[in-house]
Amino acid sequence: MATPEKSPLESASGANLRRVHLGAFYPNDHHHTLWGHPEAGSQIEFSDFRRFAQSAEHGLFDFVFLAEANWLQEHRGRVVEHAILDKPDSLTVLAGLAAETERIGLVATIGTTFSDPADVATRLATLHRLSGGRAGWNVVTSHTSFGVGASANFRPGRMVAHADRYRQADAFLAETARIWSGGEAASGIAALPGNGPAIVQAGGSPEGRDLAAAHANVIFAGRRSIEGSREFCEDLRTRRRAAGRTDDLIILPSTSFVLGDTEAEAREIAADWRLQEVTPKVAVFLLEEVWGIDLTDFDVDGPLPTQDPDWEHADRYARGQVGGERDARVLVESWRSLQRERGLSTRALLGEVRARRDFVGTPKSVADQINHWVQTGAADGFVVNPSVVPSGLDAFVNRVIPELQELGVYRTEYAGSTIHDHLAERG
Repeated sequence: MATPEKSPLESASGANLRRVHLGAFYPNDHHHTLWGHPEAGSQIEFSDFRRFAQSAEHGLFDFVFLAEANWLQEHRGRVVEHAILDKPDSLTVLAGLAAETERIGLVATIGTTFSDPADVATRLATLHRLSGGRAGWNVVTSHTSFGVGASANFRPGRMVAHADRYRQADAFLAETARIWSGGEAASGIAALPGNGPAIVQAGGSPEGRDLAAAHANVIFAGRRSIEGSREFCEDLRTRRRAAGRTDDLIILPSTSFVLGDTEAEAREIAADWRLQEVTPKVAVFLLEEVWGIDLTDFDVDGPLPTQDPDWEHADRYARGQVGGERDARVLVESWRSLQRERGLSTRALLGEVRARRDFVGTPKSVADQINHWVQTGAADGFVVNPSVVPSGLDAFVNRVIPELQELGVYRTEYAGSTIHDHLAERG
């Protein structure tokens, strides 16, 4: 992400500034997490989930959310090395966290493709009541690359085409809303107070954007540049109005960070983390995701393959990216150009283009960068995805949050007790 030399608002009093919203995502089973870091914890122990959620609440985040786990991630018939066994059900974990926290929102990821509206509505309504109005639902339809693996764990034939999944999700959301309003007596759910659980949606593809515009309170998506993200935000709000919604959206791209006492130290840490992240096995995995051919014996310390990708596969990969280049040929040529210009090995290149260290710098410079995005309309804030589980969030809370508060763009205490209260706060 682009780094402004200096935020034009950093010395302002805070009046008339847009409020920064933050969510916290417990790192998922992907290569961005530093599994080999000395402070790395667990993806299954409740104590680690509790520490993470309590850290986010100490930082006055709007919400914490967890991913869904309906499959063990595979690639070309092999389980990837960052896949997680025994990953717990997100709603079960969040029910436990409801008793360990007081104000922070609790968002569960639940797919619509393999679920039943009445069941999801009942489970989320339970969490909403148990937590005092803090439940949220990150609505997913199941990613194409994972869908086949996920569907094998359910009844055969449940996976449907991309556009059909979004039509199905639209009907699913309408039904759950009807149940929460007390419109389905057979479900045994009394009308939920307020607006019911908050709806979160990624909204990357055109179909996803329409779904998000019609139903969501929070959009968990964005672009990698300020200009691209601003256009994304404007497009979502245009679609929102077209859907007949008069309330506003909170748009929060996912981000990660590296902090140092100096800018140079932060860059050094980021470089070290890229090497930890992109191991030789991970490099092959990331390359095969695009190329679509077996590269098991490929030397990732040399240049990119001279052979072109399977373009049909590469196009599917590019179209599935949220916030990235969606034209496979443009994507691959940009990688080759960058490799030629900087003399990078394939492994080092992948560390550059697939790393997720978006904000790198001192706590103050990271706060300034976040604020710059928000004040220029490129986002309403971010979903913070730390690189180390679960302690990585502590540094952000202890060092970046005070800087945001000093800028006058972040709360110093919760004004309300529900997830909708937090989302409704504006500058």
